[in-house]
Amino acid sequence: MLIAWSEKGVCKDSTISFFAHSDTFKHYYYYVYNCGSFRVTSDYEINRESGFYPLVMIIMDGSLKLEYEKEVYSVSSSEIVLLDQFHPHHYWCEDHCSFLFFHFNGKDSSSLVRHLLEINASPVFSCPQFERIVETFSQTYRTLIYHNLKIERELSVMVYEILCQLESNEQMYVHNIEHYSKSVGQAITYFQQHVHENVTLAEICDVVHLSPYYFTRLFKKETGFTPISYLSNLKISLAKIILRTTNITISQIADSLGYSNDASFINAFRLRTQTTPAAYRNRLKALERFGSIETHNQKTIKNNPSLTALQPSVELEDPVKKSAGANAANSVK
Repeated sequence: MLIAWSEKGVCKDSTISFFAHSDTFKHYYYYVYNCGSFRVTSDYEINRESGFYPLVMIIMDGSLKLEYEKEVYSVSSSEIVLLDQFHPHHYWCEDHCSFLFFHFNGKDSSSLVRHLLEINASPVFSCPQFERIVETFSQTYRTLIYHNLKIERELSVMVYEILCQLESNEQMYVHNIEHYSKSVGQAITYFQQHVHENVTLAEICDVVHLSPYYFTRLFKKETGFTPISYLSNLKISLAKIILRTTNITISQIADSLGYSNDASFINAFRLRTQTTPAAYRNRLKALERFGSIETHNQKTIKNNPSLTALQPSVELEDPVKKSAGANAANSVK
């Protein structure tokens, strides 16, 4: 049952529901302790040393600030926050924010949350599946209004589906484009084939033979992204795989993905992941040393071929040879 919620900084039209589950259900399935839809103001602030359950927050509008593991994040619309119950966390609103949320628990939920946080290297997720996640939550939440007697099972399915969609956060490569229109499918294929280049909107519009205005609207309607945002996310997804599975330098990665310089790549990476490429790689290496995650060592790649990165289609130059070549050219001049 939905109830209005009264709390400092929480607007009157905010709602929340609490649930009781049998011990048997809690033992075998994911379950939701509470879920809701909040609209908050600058008076809203939560500061916990620990929580009872993991928390998912789906930011619909505005923004929040989050302090987690000594890092401060700015969380904006269309981003998702995942927090485990074992770490202190502090989040607050500086202006306004609307978000959906749920606390959940159940069999192996803690280890799954740790896994998701490790592979994302951040509690803030920028998901290509954001609209799908919102719809998954909203469909279940709407059933609360009608007092659906099977809501316990539907909530469990909702948790599982959303966590699976968070785990596939990096899978920007669309293998089946049949459900897209011909033009959008064509553009996605072109982006995949030219992810190592600096593709412009004008260039992709020439490929699909549509005007920039019409094509941008069509592409965003079908994918949830503008064409250039989609390509940028594709580049960062590939960058994360390369960082996790190879030892090539940040400069080489930037060059192989068509960035004009290292700074452009680092800024684009930070914008979408809330961390730098070097910090992302170092964190994964630290986790690997402690046995928490598999990254790029040859043994784990042999045991799990899926860890192998898609290699850049351009040949990476050896920086020593490149420097020697440049010096030779200068000497000729």
